[in-house]
Amino acid sequence: MAQPVPWLPVALAAVVALAMAAALHLAFWWRRLRLAPREDELLFARTRDGWELALGRCRPAGPALHPPVLLVHGIAMNRQAFELGLPPYALAAHLAGAGLDCFSLDLRGHGASRRVDRAAPRRFDLDTYLAEDLPAALEAIRAATGSDRVLYVGHSQGAVLGMAAAAAYPARIAGLVALAAPVHFQAQPRLSELVARRRPFLTLHTRLLARLLAPFSGRWHPRPADLALNPANVEPGVTRRVLFNAISDLHRGELAQFAAMIREDSFRSMDGAVDYRAALTRCRQPALLVAAACDPIAPPAAVEEASRRWGGPGRLLVFEGDYGHTDLLFGRRAPEEVYPAIREFLLGLARADAGSHGRAAPP
Repeated sequence: MAQPVPWLPVALAAVVALAMAAALHLAFWWRRLRLAPREDELLFARTRDGWELALGRCRPAGPALHPPVLLVHGIAMNRQAFELGLPPYALAAHLAGAGLDCFSLDLRGHGASRRVDRAAPRRFDLDTYLAEDLPAALEAIRAATGSDRVLYVGHSQGAVLGMAAAAAYPARIAGLVALAAPVHFQAQPRLSELVARRRPFLTLHTRLLARLLAPFSGRWHPRPADLALNPANVEPGVTRRVLFNAISDLHRGELAQFAAMIREDSFRSMDGAVDYRAALTRCRQPALLVAAACDPIAPPAAVEEASRRWGGPGRLLVFEGDYGHTDLLFGRRAPEEVYPAIREFLLGLARADAGSHGRAAPP
């Protein structure tokens, strides 16, 4: 009579074998896909509650124009969204080439940022970024450049955060570029379904999962992934390196806040005390709001609604064709089409700032 196979040792052996296979897989692809951002300097900003935030600096070749530029990434990404390490996909370097002093931020829990105080909170959301991370980054940039104000460039969550910051810190934000920023959520059914039904899956180790799947990009593209990126508009080799380098973990706090906003079609603080959407009408900064025609997360209609609410001089720019959510940064023609539009808008603000302060205007 055959003896039953003890399930526990078999299960443990299978887990160990799977972990070893994953480690070998990552080690093999690390040398082939790993990229370092091409930055001139890496600064760190200390928050009041015990986090240290990374700021990658791309200096201009000549005298820096004013104000400097703060770039803030989207959800589950890091500062390599703006300096991937794979030319020409480097918005920060592109702007630095035009004379702007650029600082790309890693929000807490992303990229090279880290907890330096054991008592520092492990759960955080958009409210935390607004109250703690952005003030720390602004102070670090002031220490590095002497400038009290910045030009703010944000993508996705970073753009939404920039809109709230423009209202919260009007003296510190001189102008805004918001790439793919939804402040309304009534026209994004696929996003609502994903957040509502798959939250446990979404809060897994996103960075590790992205790195494990990165080598297969171009051969296999799961349907939920095209919410963030249109595979028809991004080269497979670029997608692989974005997945391996520019992705960070999703965090429960920020995901819970977005889930509440999507469910209610609101743009508010987690406790409901602050209506960030209503505050947009008080903003007076010049703003460029950029949308992508094929973006299911921030469709043009949602971005247009944000532009209508903006209280300052605002301009809406929609990129047609195959542009998706993250394609504004990594699409095939983004460096030739999207980057120059951002550059010219920021240079216009720098010219206006130079005139108002009696400095020589940039060429």
